Amino acid sequence: MACFIFDARAALSEIQDNTPATVATTATNPAFKPKISRLSQPIPGENATFAAPDPDAFEERAAIIEFDGGLPRQEAETLAAQQQGFADADSLHGESVRCWAAEIERLAKLPAVSPDGAEALKRARAFIAKGWALQAARLSWDEVELFGVCPCAPWTRLDRKGAAFGGAVQIVTAEAVAYVGGLRRYRAQVNNDHGAVPIWALPDDTTI
Repeated sequence: MACFIFDARAALSEIQDNTPATVATTATNPAFKPKISRLSQPIPGENATFAAPDPDAFEERAAIIEFDGGLPRQEAETLAAQQQGFADADSLHGESVRCWAAEIERLAKLPAVSPDGAEALKRARAFIAKGWALQAARLSWDEVELFGVCPCAPWTRLDRKGAAFGGAVQIVTAEAVAYVGGLRRYRAQVNNDHGAVPIWALPDDTTI
């Protein structure tokens, strides 16, 4: 029986040879725009949401390439990102943040938002604008861990409340978000019962 062996280095070389979206090209040609996967395109419609890249698939694929293919982590992440149609991992994470930002901006323009919701959205916008969302994405935080809420009680179930809603941020690590004043939101504590959803996935009749 024939045996297929995945050659990660050969695959990476082949993709880079046939794809204009390389790190060097991006750096030397400011006009260059990386390929964007169809997964990152907005869904048509007045109340449409944006579909971000699939970070879970990216992380899983990068791990497989790193350990099974024997590639350094950075090269494994580049190949995994290119398999989703992006130049590199940072392009993929940047597109995720763009999609999250679009959703938060859409919600901020809704005619009926509670005072708690308005404050939470303000904090989320600052979290994105100050670059913390991108840093968190690079550290594998997902949309629920950052922007999740409880579908039944968005602002009272603190265990399901995403880290982006916590206030002024001092630092983001892979384990926690530390806020100015000393409070921390540990990633392992956010949505540990898997009952949260991204705030933009709440039913239309839910008042944020």
